[in-house]
Amino acid sequence: MAVHETKPGNDIDVYLEPLIDDLKSLWDGIGGVYDAHNGEYFTLRAALMWTINDFPAYGNLSGCVVKGYKACPICGDDTPSHRLKNGHKICYIGHRKWLPINHPYRRQRAAFNGKPEYGTPP
Repeated sequence: MAVHETKPGNDIDVYLEPLIDDLKSLWDGIGGVYDAHNGEYFTLRAALMWTINDFPAYGNLSGCVVKGYKACPICGDDTPSHRLKNGHKICYIGHRKWLPINHPYRRQRAAFNGKPEYGTPP
């Protein structure tokens, strides 16, 4: 008999709550921690600097929109997106703006969306 497992999906907050509580405690500092090397007590402070995850998990952790017309967390409302006629999928067409200004791909039309790219990164 197989056991049915469910994933937290967007309700990951329940699983992250203990971690958030611990991170808040570490940010405020924990006094009375003993440093054996120096032979003294100090206040320990720590912070989470980064996480490594895929794009959907990034959306869940950060609260950013990671799908639809405005899926770029950097570009936000200025995300250059286009809905394909036949596949009805959304594609993101402004990626060439991250290339150097004289890069040959910026002038290519046929390989991309039929337009040259003159934009600059946000």
